[in-house]
Amino acid sequence: MKKYLLFILITLITFHLPIFGQPLNKSNFVIYEEVINELKSAKNISQLENKYDYVFILLLDSTNIDLIIKTGYPHIDEFRDYAAGLALSKQTIEFVTEKQDIKEIFNDENLLKRILACTKTNNSYDIPMTKFDYPVYIKGNTAVFETSGPTWTDTYYAKLEKGILQINWLGGIIE
Repeated sequence: MKKYLLFILITLITFHLPIFGQPLNKSNFVIYEEVINELKSAKNISQLENKYDYVFILLLDSTNIDLIIKTGYPHIDEFRDYAAGLALSKQTIEFVTEKQDIKEIFNDENLLKRILACTKTNNSYDIPMTKFDYPVYIKGNTAVFETSGPTWTDTYYAKLEKGILQINWLGGIIE
């Protein structure tokens, strides 16, 4: 009987852990400046065409769009569809945090749970099935990230300023 209960407990823990995200490390972040430096130093920039989500890079800062166009990335125009969501709107969510660096937020399991609870994906109310999709794209104290579930994906823009985290919904896809 004890072995059976232990098996159930281990199974529940195993299936529960991925729900609210895995701890992030450096490899789970794509840093804007590092991507731009890599593009500038690439001998054959077209080989980097599918290495990153350049729409996310452009949402962080579009000043290097000409450089990104040289990669041949086919979805660059999609960033214009999302760009309208960068401004404050009725869908902007804010909360106060003691964190000073946006990476700290995405490394804090409690804050990740709070983000999931606050954003309540527009495509599904099934929060337990919602998870963060990595990597998180970062420039300074701004980030672009996705959450998803079995049949949807939502894209968000987050900005940390003076202890306030603002999150804007940029759009979503229902499959």
